[in-house]
Amino acid sequence: MQAELILSQKTLSERGKKILDAAQQLFLEHGYDNTSLEMIISEAGGSRRNIYSEFGNKEGLLIAVIKEHIAAQVSLLVDIDYDLPPEEALTKVCCRFMDGFLSETVIKLFRLVINIVPTLPQLGELIFHYGPLTGCRPISDYLAYLNKQGVLLIDDSEFAAHLLIEMIKSRLHVQALLLPNNPPTKAEISAHVRQAVPVFLRAYKV
Repeated sequence: MQAELILSQKTLSERGKKILDAAQQLFLEHGYDNTSLEMIISEAGGSRRNIYSEFGNKEGLLIAVIKEHIAAQVSLLVDIDYDLPPEEALTKVCCRFMDGFLSETVIKLFRLVINIVPTLPQLGELIFHYGPLTGCRPISDYLAYLNKQGVLLIDDSEFAAHLLIEMIKSRLHVQALLLPNNPPTKAEISAHVRQAVPVFLRAYKV
């Protein structure tokens, strides 16, 4: 099944959108287990019937929140400018991706998911199989293009794309997760990416 189909969500009503926004806010503030449907309804309005009809239950709400953010993060990898020099094109898309990946909301969601995956393993499977760390086909396609043009020598563009993602997130992701009072700054993210991309390209230089 294609990632686009897995991550697609039915169009929500205005009430459904308010419920989803309220659920995310409360999940991040109080945790999944400590957030009740009554708290979500109190914040967003509506009723249990609204939640059941649009999301199924509280678990469905959490999955909808995660799907929304996965789709947003994956979309940051799509717009690669093939007309730019490779280093500039990759630096641009990688900086854009990391700014989103290390945003406060995404990091809080990551912590939340790690805490509840043992009881909701399907959530971990969703992120592992369709999240931005594995859903980097646009970068893989771009690297395959560079290989075909003779710019780089890459036997496995998918592996190379995963390698690049790991290189750019590196210690910055750990820092963002473990040091909430000292997260990476935009300048630090940019500097790290601008160091990592040339190293990556040299490894595959013809």
